[in-house]
Amino acid sequence: MNRGDKITTIYNAYVNDLFTYGLYLGFNKESVKDAIHDVFLKLSTNNNLLDNAENIKFYLFRSLKNRLIDTHKNRKEHVTLEAMNSILELPFNMTVNVETLLIEQEEKLQIKKEIVQMLDFLTPRQREIIYLRYIHEYDYKQISELLQISVHGCRKLVSKAILNLKEKFDPKR
Repeated sequence: MNRGDKITTIYNAYVNDLFTYGLYLGFNKESVKDAIHDVFLKLSTNNNLLDNAENIKFYLFRSLKNRLIDTHKNRKEHVTLEAMNSILELPFNMTVNVETLLIEQEEKLQIKKEIVQMLDFLTPRQREIIYLRYIHEYDYKQISELLQISVHGCRKLVSKAILNLKEKFDPKR
């Protein structure tokens, strides 16, 4: 398989996950599409990136998030320290999509309602870390790099999110 075919295969495998992740971070559709294309343009023009990436999916997620943040920063003429901190605290807005056929069933609607209620209870940062850890199954080291916090901080944030959910929603407590 030549390099162009390999990049096309990678693009087709991950573009939907990348797009969803960018939307969850609170960016508009066009910005996310542009950032995804920027990431793949960089990947196609720099031969070493593809060869040096240990986990291509993780590399793509991190590159997309960094590109979106850079684009956001460049659109601001004057960025204060407070604004910089708010950029790093992206409003990870995750919604739960349930197939149309399942929505018709009352039990599935109740489950969706409960999951959304639980996710809304978490902070944006907790929603993001739960998404990365349990939906994309990243390890703590990868998450720490993506969120720019320590591995210990990742473990603590996941534990706090789970503890908060248990305290609020566990009927046995």
